[in-house]
Amino acid sequence: MPRQIDYSKLRILPDPDTREWWEGAKRRKFLVRQCKTCGQKWFPPLPACGKCTSMEVGWFETGGRGSIYSYVVVMQPIVGAFIPAVPYVVAIIDLDGCHEPDGTVTRVAGVLTNDEPEVAIGLPVEVSFDETLDPNIVVPRWTICGAAENVWRFSE
Repeated sequence: MPRQIDYSKLRILPDPDTREWWEGAKRRKFLVRQCKTCGQKWFPPLPACGKCTSMEVGWFETGGRGSIYSYVVVMQPIVGAFIPAVPYVVAIIDLDGCHEPDGTVTRVAGVLTNDEPEVAIGLPVEVSFDETLDPNIVVPRWTICGAAENVWRFSE
């Protein structure tokens, strides 16, 4: 069962660079920035392309799926909202469908709903969405959605 995050202890204020991203999350869509000039995709949403520096940017709707590239288990939260969730897993996720012509892939960080014994590098994940007390703020999380060969787990 996913460990609960106490979103009432967070103050999330969308700004001009993230407002549309939060609107997408509210509609259960996971968006990344995309350059209208060169096509590069990236996250977190910044106002200019890191590849060509163009400020002509928009949004790319991902399929909300990917695979775990790496992960860390958080044992000591630094934000009060995460105290009830400890220990929780934060993963770096390679997003499906976000590969660039040069082979690079768009990666995002996200909190998993799964506990550490279930997690391994290489496993497929899909986005899920947590409701908050503010109906305008819906927070993406990631959930393992299948199996994979040749996965790797951290060991003590």
